[in-house]
Amino acid sequence: MNEYLVIRLGVRATDPVHWLVWSQSEREIIASGTLLDAAELALLKERAGGRPVIGLVPSSEVLFREVTLPGKLTRQSLKALPFLLEEEVASDVESLHLVVLGSQGKQVSLLAVDHKRMSQWLGWIEAAGLSLKQLLPDVLALPRADEGWSAVKLGDQWLFRQSEYAGMQVEEAWLNVLLAGFEPLPTISSYSAPPQDAPGEWLAEPAELPMRLLALGAPLARGNLLSGEYRIQPEWQRLWRPWRKVALLAATLLVLLVSNRVLYWQEVRAEAASLRTQSVQLYKQLFPGETRVINPKTQMKQHLQALGESGQQAGFIRQLMKLVPVFTQSSGLTLEQLRFDQKQGEFRLQATGNGYQDFDRFRQLTANDFTVKPGDMKSNNGKVQGTLILRSKS
Repeated sequence: MNEYLVIRLGVRATDPVHWLVWSQSEREIIASGTLLDAAELALLKERAGGRPVIGLVPSSEVLFREVTLPGKLTRQSLKALPFLLEEEVASDVESLHLVVLGSQGKQVSLLAVDHKRMSQWLGWIEAAGLSLKQLLPDVLALPRADEGWSAVKLGDQWLFRQSEYAGMQVEEAWLNVLLAGFEPLPTISSYSAPPQDAPGEWLAEPAELPMRLLALGAPLARGNLLSGEYRIQPEWQRLWRPWRKVALLAATLLVLLVSNRVLYWQEVRAEAASLRTQSVQLYKQLFPGETRVINPKTQMKQHLQALGESGQQAGFIRQLMKLVPVFTQSSGLTLEQLRFDQKQGEFRLQATGNGYQDFDRFRQLTANDFTVKPGDMKSNNGKVQGTLILRSKS
C-alpha cells in the first residue's frame, strides 16, 4: 500500500472520529482531521478514492486474553476457545467474535469483541459508502517498547500497548486511578508529553502526531477483526452476488431451451422415420415385385420416366405422385390398401386413423387435385377404419 486512509472510530455514534491519509513512499501526511461524529464518515469517501481503508476501534471495547488449550492448536481446538473464556467474561461467550493473535505451545493469545459492537462499526462504514481492508484494535498499531509499555494520547484518551498481543485504553481523567492498580508499574515510553503527577516512570519519546504514529503501525499490526464471518469477500464475489440469482435463472432457462430443442428434433426425426415407413409401405403395395426400396420418391419418378409421357399407366403414375406427399403429411392416417380402378379412373383406398378428423384432413390436402368421396366408415377399439374414393380433377 503506497497511500492509505486510516480511520479511528469511537464507541458511540456521537464520539469524534479521527482520520489521516498517509503516503508510505513519501513518508508524509497527505491530509488529516477529526470528524464531529460517525454521521460525517461519508465526507471521507472522496478522501478514500481508490486508497485502501484501515479502521481502528477503541481498545476499551476489546477483551485481550491468554488461554491454555488442553492440546495443540488445531481446527478442532479452535472451537473450544469460546468456552475457555466463560469464567472470565460476564456476557454470553456465543455473543463474542474471537480472533487468534498468536500461539506458543498450548498458550493462545486472542481478543474478543461483542458481535453487536462489530455490527455497529461496520454499519457506520457501510452507510458512509466505504470499504475496509483491515479493522484493528487501536493499541495494536502502537510501536512496541523495548522494555515496558508504549503510550500515546489521542484526544482525551490514553492508549497503552502492554505487549505484543495486549493493550488498554483509558480516559485521561481516570489515568492515575488505573495506573495505581499495577504493582509494579512498568516503564512507559510515551510519544506524547507525559502527564503531570502520573505514577510510574515515563520516558519521553520523540513527540508524534497520534494518528501518524497509528498509521505507521496499522498495516503491520496483527488482530484483524475482519475474519471469520466478517471476512472480506474478494471484489469479484461482491460484484457477483447481486447477479447470482439472475445468472442461475438464465442458466436454468438455457437448459430448458436446449432440452426443448433436443426434444423437438427427436420428435421431428421420429415423425420423419414414420413418414418414410409409410412411403415404403405404399411403394411396396404399388410395386410388389421390388424388394429393395431405398428412396421411394426417386424410384417412383424413375417408373414414371420409364413409362413416358403418354398412356394410361403414365396417367396413373402422375396421379399417384400427387398422392405420395399427401400420405407423408397425413401422419395420423395409416394406409391399409390402395387400388386403382382403371375403368372408372379412380383410386380406392382403405386406411385406419385415430379419428374422423384424420380422414377429413386427408380430404382437405387432396382437394386441389382430387374429388374425394367417403365410403364406409366404422369405429373399432378407439380407431376409425374407412374407405375413400378419389377421382382426379385433371
